[in-house]
Formats: sequence, structure tokens, C-alpha cells
Amino acid sequence: MLKTRGRPRYDQEDAEAAEAFRDIGAKIQLNRDNVAPLWVQLRNQIEEAINTGVLAANSRIPSEQALCDFFGVSRPVVRAAIGSLSNGGRVIKMPRKGMFVAAPREHVDFMTSNLSVFGDLTAKGHVVSTRTFEFYRCPPSEKESSVFGIPETGSVVRIGRVYMTDGAPITLTHISLPGHKVPGLETINIENQSVFQTIRERYGLTVLRAERWFTAAMPTLEEAERMGVAPTTPLISIESIAYDADGAALEYYQALYNSSVARIHMSIEQSSATNA
Repeated sequence: MLKTRGRPRYDQEDAEAAEAFRDIGAKIQLNRDNVAPLWVQLRNQIEEAINTGVLAANSRIPSEQALCDFFGVSRPVVRAAIGSLSNGGRVIKMPRKGMFVAAPREHVDFMTSNLSVFGDLTAKGHVVSTRTFEFYRCPPSEKESSVFGIPETGSVVRIGRVYMTDGAPITLTHISLPGHKVPGLETINIENQSVFQTIRERYGLTVLRAERWFTAAMPTLEEAERMGVAPTTPLISIESIAYDADGAALEYYQALYNSSVARIHMSIEQSSATNA
């Protein structure tokens, strides 16, 4: 019998996971006429297999070449798909050991306030409206690529809008969403609609938590005109990254907030177990 050297074949070392990949490989339909690139289609369908448990946590993933064979695509397609899953924390790459499906993350954060400007103001009884001045799909910037864990060949959907409460502009917001998670979003009408509600209803995407950073800022002439304030009006600059239940970044935005329209309220509660 001929003996081989080196790492055992994937299907010999992890037969159960190999069979799972063969199974989803037979079911995956990659449409070259689809507006979504092949790597995005492959990434989303592998992620769906992880979410549904078809690919179990900690199971080993085939090599890039094996994945090419499984799915009938080129190595750059596989590399971009797996790279995005790795950057998003769904796949772990271990040197000299291979690639593995990441175990589910434990969450200790809890939401103490509404994460949506639209939803928060509406819940307080205000009449909220929006004025969208940009809404398009484009390649990610370096910052967006880093936040969402997508390659330069990927895409983001950008939304620029002014939120108004009872007719008064309160925030000017530049929102970015990972393009592979929201295919076709840029073709629908979102005016006077909550972005969070739209992506939840259309794509089943839900935000669990967000991190925000606040600084003082002065608006540019264009920003001041859109906000209906003088260029000398001090505003609050907010940078935010919102995460889904799997801990992956789902929304990135930068906003200018006019605190003269409505103050920002934060409630802090100290645990009884914390010593003074």
C-alpha cells in the first residue's frame, strides 16, 4: 500500500464535517448573474450553515483548494469568503492546524436604552421624519473594511440622512452597512423609516448592542445648512458601531447631534455587589 506523508486528508481527519460540507456544497446555488459577487453568495450561505448548526462549532473547515472543489469556484472567491467569515469571528484560522468554525460567543452586555435614534424618539411620543441626501452601494473605505471585516472587493451601503423631531433637525447621520448582509437594500424606499426596523423586517437582522464615542465638534458649512444651524453652533459628534447577536458589526455610523433640540440622557446603575 502506498503511504502518503504530511497532513491527513480532510475527509479522513474530520469525516463528519467533510460530509456536511459536501451536503451544503450540493445545495449551494451560486448565480453569476446575481448582483451579489460570488464570494458574497458563498460567504452568506456558509454563514447560514453555521447559524443553523449544519456546520457544528469547532468542526474543521476544508482547505481552500478543497472548498474550491466542493463549491466549484476559484481560489480568490473562496479566499474572500473565508477571509470575511474569519474577520467577522465566524471562522478561526489556526497556524499549522487549519480553519475551524468558531464557537458561539457568550454575551454579558445588556441593552439599557433604545439603540435607534428613530425608535427612541418615536417611543417618547415625538413625530420623527427623515431627509435622505445619499443612499448608494460602493466599495468600503479602509475604516469600513476594518469595522465589518470585509475585503476591498466587498461593498457597503451608505445612507446619509437628517433626522427631524417635530420638524426640527436633531441629527445628521452617515450610516454604513455591510453590503453582503443587505443585498438590494439601496433599491427600496426607506424615507421616514427606521433603518434598524427595515433591516430586521427585510433581512432578519437584529442589533443586540452598540458602542458609542462622543466628542465636541463644529459643523462644516454644508453640515450646518443641512442641520439648519449657524456654522458656529457647537454640536456633539457621535461615532457608533452596532453589533448583532453573533457579535459581528452590523452598522457603523458617524453623526452630528444638536443637543439644543433634545438633551442626551444616560442612566447609570451601580451593581449592589460593587464596593465603593
